[in-house]
Amino acid sequence: MMYLNKRVAVVVPSYKEETQIERVIKTMPDFVDLIVVIDDASPKPDQTCEIVSQLAVEDSRVVLLARQENGGVGAAIEDGYVEALKRGAAVIATMAGDGQMDPKELHRVVEPVASGKTDLAKGNRYNLQSDWSVIPRVRLIGSIILSFMTRLATGYWTIGDPQNGYNAASSELVKQFARRGLYPRYGVPNDLLISCAIYGARVLDVPMEPVYNVGEQSKLRPSRVAFPIFLLLLRGFWKRMYYRHFLIETTPVPLAYLSGLLSFISGFCWTAVLFIRSIQMSVTTPEVVAATLLFMGGGIVLLLAIVLDVLFASRMIVSGGEQI
Repeated sequence: MMYLNKRVAVVVPSYKEETQIERVIKTMPDFVDLIVVIDDASPKPDQTCEIVSQLAVEDSRVVLLARQENGGVGAAIEDGYVEALKRGAAVIATMAGDGQMDPKELHRVVEPVASGKTDLAKGNRYNLQSDWSVIPRVRLIGSIILSFMTRLATGYWTIGDPQNGYNAASSELVKQFARRGLYPRYGVPNDLLISCAIYGARVLDVPMEPVYNVGEQSKLRPSRVAFPIFLLLLRGFWKRMYYRHFLIETTPVPLAYLSGLLSFISGFCWTAVLFIRSIQMSVTTPEVVAATLLFMGGGIVLLLAIVLDVLFASRMIVSGGEQI
């Protein structure tokens, strides 16, 4: 089989996917050499494990890993990565077990990695060629917000749709993922991008159509995952600042972010205090000017930090198959 003489593995995390998993496996392209399905302790009477076990008899490419305890989608993917590396895969893709990732698109994320154009290729459903009307409104709004936050945290300013877990990575990069460990729950695509940013990996966005209403049952609860993902991105941002802009290289980016943020917050708080005081007593002009300068100056320095960040991070972005 192989693809461009590279052994290709697909990791398929699954949880209660008895109605979807057979179609996902049976529609897997012929160039895939290994299909690692990880059942994340689906409770009975779910038949995901039994269905995959039967398919493994019919298709020698299929390998089932049955977790004894539910660890989350990230933990399942990490187990799949380790298994794929053990079996000698050179390119390792991730495809959900719920049928929302079209196997016909797989070659589009595998090819840039197999050809050496990039280290990670990931799908992006939010492009001008896609039909956004099929995407639930809550998902769309949430993805737009998370896209900006993930860009700020990772420095991949031209990468969109960070929640899209349809991706392919080189075995060298996957080894780094496994060594660092994956975020166990929802938010693992954001975590992978943070790891890529820390290691200086090249990342490519691959436009693709969104897939909904194919029988999938969403297990995502936005209200439960929003705050943990925010904390994940906040930690990831400062880790990137430390590793990429202080330890590996010394750049003014962290200082610009830190000084701008402190000035902006100080100016904002001081302005708020002056506003409250002005209700009961008069405030002096120098105080107003100083608070305004802190607030506006902090905002300008933050914008400068973002510009510097974009310039330094542009070396890790791949566009149209060529590194910028």
